[in-house]
Amino acid sequence: MAVTEEASSRSESIYLDLRRKLISGYYQPNHRLKLSDLCAENGVSVSVVREALTRLAEQGLIQSQPNKGFFVPLYTPDEINDLAFMREQLESLAVRLSVERGNASWEASVVATHHELRLTPRVPAGVDVVASDQWSRAHAAFHASCGAACGSPRLIRLRQRLYDEAEAMRQMAGLSGGRTRDVEGEHAALAKAIVARNADRAADLTVRHIEITAGLSVKSALARGQGER
Repeated sequence: MAVTEEASSRSESIYLDLRRKLISGYYQPNHRLKLSDLCAENGVSVSVVREALTRLAEQGLIQSQPNKGFFVPLYTPDEINDLAFMREQLESLAVRLSVERGNASWEASVVATHHELRLTPRVPAGVDVVASDQWSRAHAAFHASCGAACGSPRLIRLRQRLYDEAEAMRQMAGLSGGRTRDVEGEHAALAKAIVARNADRAADLTVRHIEITAGLSVKSALARGQGER
């Protein structure tokens, strides 16, 4: 039993480390995650690594194919748009329900996470890894708080899963806002709509926020020649 628990603990540790790297854009698209390399790096058995990779594949953060093993997704425009479509449906629903059902404590959490996000410098990935990670965490916390009062644990879990996949896609596309969009303005408008308890506007702004990111990601994918597998 002790061995099993230790193996499970090591698998969890490897899973969390790989998940962090995937969401932060550490790996390039189509990068193969070799079992032998990961076993050697972590000093564990194949079964321990395979368990972690299988969890990541189930969450859509990596893919697996016969004779190819596990690899980082290469998102095509169709896949980017499909992911965006699902996020728009679920995330806007979570926000709408939260505005309708959320109490004062929830509203305060949205204000607090937005305040932290606003004060965290947005740095392009690769320029300052630590600063980029800090902004990504603040960004994730803000969007999670916006839908946290929806009242559906399943909706919250599904929203987070799609958000994580989209964040990995965003990082791999090298998107950081820049001059192409007013990210801070988008977040401020969403927070304002939530505080005003305007469910329709908050939901519409959420959809628009996701649409803009998806559009930029599609442009990046086309520029990289990712129109086809």
